[in-house]
Amino acid sequence: MNTNDDFISCWNEILVPKWNRFRHLLSGNGAVHSAMAYEYFQIKPGDKVLDIGCGYGETCLEMGRMVGPSGEVLGLDCTEAFLEIANRERDAAGLDNVKFVLGDAQTYPLPENYYDVVYSRFGVMFFQNIVYALKNAHKTLKPSGKLCMIVWRTIRDNPCWGLAKDVALKHLPPPGEGAQTCGPGPFALADEETDRGMLKAAGFDKVDFFRRNDAEVCIGTSLDEALDYQILVGPSGEIIREAAELGQEKLPVVREDMKRAMEKYVRNGGVYMPSSTWFIMARK
Repeated sequence: MNTNDDFISCWNEILVPKWNRFRHLLSGNGAVHSAMAYEYFQIKPGDKVLDIGCGYGETCLEMGRMVGPSGEVLGLDCTEAFLEIANRERDAAGLDNVKFVLGDAQTYPLPENYYDVVYSRFGVMFFQNIVYALKNAHKTLKPSGKLCMIVWRTIRDNPCWGLAKDVALKHLPPPGEGAQTCGPGPFALADEETDRGMLKAAGFDKVDFFRRNDAEVCIGTSLDEALDYQILVGPSGEIIREAAELGQEKLPVVREDMKRAMEKYVRNGGVYMPSSTWFIMARK
């Protein structure tokens, strides 16, 4: 069975507390890109939507309002702690057409030919076998239904993650083969040619568009918070965590180096850095 069990453990055991702490940044950065993407994805009243890797469910609530009472949205995620929050916020919003389910999108038994849209904002990159997850998405879409994805472009195109990683690697070794990870990683779908090959292998022969989207994102409401964020989350956070005792020993100098590198991005009290994604839409 092709499952994500090890990666799911990493999400639940290591990442949840960090994501909860920095939700305003992680979800806020996602929202910058998804708000721009909706114009191209054209989700309509009455659509049935599946949101893969929905996390806290913010996009489900947004799409729930778009599809209206005649449509429906199902949010699928492997992290129970995220879905507890998602259910609470759905109830507070009074959106009866939005539901959440705990499951692995690679293996979850989805109905065939049911959804008009399968959507994912920064979700699909973390699957152990991305093609397997996309095949499941293809199966559950109606004929001519659309897959809508937002994925990070390369780390070089994303100084919001890459700058801190470069600083960390000046002082610490890269994570080894046995590192505990949350999946292939945020940049697993950065290459357009690779992505097109995966989409084709999953049955998506028609790609409507592959659109680059650049935007500044907030990585901290203060310089101190931006440093905490990079030390605990993302590629630099993984390097520091996996370096164990050495990571803790070098932490003061890593933090000081990051501070010097990020100072020029401070404005209006926050820290704002460039980011870059692909908006991808393909059809069954």
